[in-house]
Amino acid sequence: MNTALRTLSLCLALAFPAAQAWAEDFDLITASEAQAEAKAAATAPPEMRTRSLPLPKPGQPAIKVVTPNNTPTSAVNAPVRIEVSFKAASGNRIVPSTFRVLYGLMKIDLTDRLKKHATVTETGVVIDQAKVPAGQHRLILQVADDQGNTAEQELRLRVGAAS
Repeated sequence: MNTALRTLSLCLALAFPAAQAWAEDFDLITASEAQAEAKAAATAPPEMRTRSLPLPKPGQPAIKVVTPNNTPTSAVNAPVRIEVSFKAASGNRIVPSTFRVLYGLMKIDLTDRLKKHATVTETGVVIDQAKVPAGQHRLILQVADDQGNTAEQELRLRVGAAS
């Protein structure tokens, strides 16, 4: 790397330390978590494996998965980019601190790990470079508004081999 580029990189890293963290890969789901989840899913009764989320009610916020926009039969490559948008009901505001991400049947809370690598705002969250083991994964995304109304959205990922 030439001196000018190195100097620019150092200046950007000092000025925007969080941006540097965002550019790095991080384990959103570890291999051991994926293995534990696969075991739990294999031994769970069928009704637990297909649990549906509650239907939205009037006044609830909405969560929309923008990326990945894959179908259940298509795979995404790791590291994964996840982009989610939030929309509050009229007159309400999303409370970013209420955002949570739970993994699978075991509901492993990935929120703190994720928040170290992404910024959650009233309009949504973007997660870049999330390492996820190959296989099927189910994330439950949750958020609430300033009136205490909550929303929950499922994100199912089929991840292929790392690129």
